[in-house]
Amino acid sequence: MSIPKTSALIIGGTGAVGKCLVRDALASNAFTRVLTLGRRTLATDDSFTNTMLEQKTISFDKIQDSFPSDLPQVVFCTLGTNLTSAPSAEAFKRVDQQYVVDSARYIHKMAPKDPKTGRSKVHFLYCSAIGANPNSYFFGTRTKGETEQALAEIGFERVSIFQPALLKVVEPRKSLTIVEWAATRFVPLLDLVAEKSTTVSVATVAKCMRLVGTSDSAEVAGV
Repeated sequence: MSIPKTSALIIGGTGAVGKCLVRDALASNAFTRVLTLGRRTLATDDSFTNTMLEQKTISFDKIQDSFPSDLPQVVFCTLGTNLTSAPSAEAFKRVDQQYVVDSARYIHKMAPKDPKTGRSKVHFLYCSAIGANPNSYFFGTRTKGETEQALAEIGFERVSIFQPALLKVVEPRKSLTIVEWAATRFVPLLDLVAEKSTTVSVATVAKCMRLVGTSDSAEVAGV
């Protein structure tokens, strides 16, 4: 069942999934206001011409000083990087975990609370990755898993975690690492022989997130 229209916050709206999510949220007319927070704004074109869109640049190192006080109660987080793009493991963890969790904790702190449970009246939707596990041997999936665990423990009324397979971008990236270049050419071949798809379009992930964010159920149709 769909829920009444409300405003939405998208953290990390300039990445591959985030950009698609902004476009989908506006095109769906599901929200009365779409606010994006990030280190830079999204370049607008005809597909983003919408009076409901509000973009703010913020510093994730100074959240209390740069986050607006009037925050929506439906929060999408697509903030993240990857180990091949980050300059170091520490930089990867800072973006993929610290910025995400710090943002979530601040939103929880500022949001209205249920007087009985003490939980903040927020639906937090986070785009993680396939294989995320806090006990994983691999640094990347372990970091993602730890982030998921931290989000679940913050105290939101509802947390939705998405673990998509290897992402297929809609818009070609300006530059690719060797690993990303190889993945775009060889991994899709596995879809021809695998029982389940090993790749998923960022547009599909964005639509799934929006559908769950506008529904009172985790089971959604139309994808």
